[in-house]
Amino acid sequence: MEFSIRASLEQFALAHPAGGAPITISVAAPAEAPDANVPILFVVDGDLVFGMAAEIARAMSSVGGLPAHYVVGIGYDADYAAFLKLRTADLTPPLAVAAREAMGAFGAMIGSERNGGADTFLAFIVDVVMPELAARHPRTVGGAHILFGHSLGGLFAANALLTRPDSFSAYVISSPSLWWNGFSVLQKLPAFADRLAALPRQPRIFVDVGGKEQDLPTHVPPELDATLEEVRAQILACRMVDAAVEFADALAAAGASGLRRVVFAEDDHMSVVPTALLHGARFALGHAG
Repeated sequence: MEFSIRASLEQFALAHPAGGAPITISVAAPAEAPDANVPILFVVDGDLVFGMAAEIARAMSSVGGLPAHYVVGIGYDADYAAFLKLRTADLTPPLAVAAREAMGAFGAMIGSERNGGADTFLAFIVDVVMPELAARHPRTVGGAHILFGHSLGGLFAANALLTRPDSFSAYVISSPSLWWNGFSVLQKLPAFADRLAALPRQPRIFVDVGGKEQDLPTHVPPELDATLEEVRAQILACRMVDAAVEFADALAAAGASGLRRVVFAEDDHMSVVPTALLHGARFALGHAG
């Protein structure tokens, strides 16, 4: 049997919850799947991540490595510079002015002056995107809903878990930018423990990070207007590896039982994405490995 991502690709637009350019929803349906209860893997940053996630799903499910599941990308159909700013506006909790100014050139590159839309964007996914998908693809009704987010998307997934843990059946929180606004998202952990205890069924939680994400660089990326010292200081302040490990431990202390924490030793902030998609989806869908 021949499997093709292109043959199953569907795209449609939905109005942005805050106005402006519409949101592009990309859907890759499995080549073969049951008639009901088919899971959906939602990926924010769909402009970058959707194709990768869809191909992994196609390849792995074709050989029985993963159950058949839909992949849904949520993106903007924008060029890279615009995409960076649009995602910052939608995926982040509010950012204090002092914290934004401290980000310097990096904040300018990602458009940190527009921020704070995470709660609205989560409500859009749950209240608008999910019902639209159920209407278009009825066999997904009753299936698990899994959220994948990386970097600022990982922050978005972490914030969604902490504030509305019943929104998804599972969360894949990859290299989360927990440093945003002085690690303020961690202040939501005490309330999360109460929310988690009240759930009839806990979500599965996968937290990962690349083991090289705290390694100090030897050069400045060409798109960043900063000195090497400034870039190194930013990396040290973000504590990507240490913070992800501590966050997973804090989730366990809050009562999360279906939890896996992984440091992928050989990966950096970008190379970890396909690794996290594969292993995160495997865990979220209940497969070993």
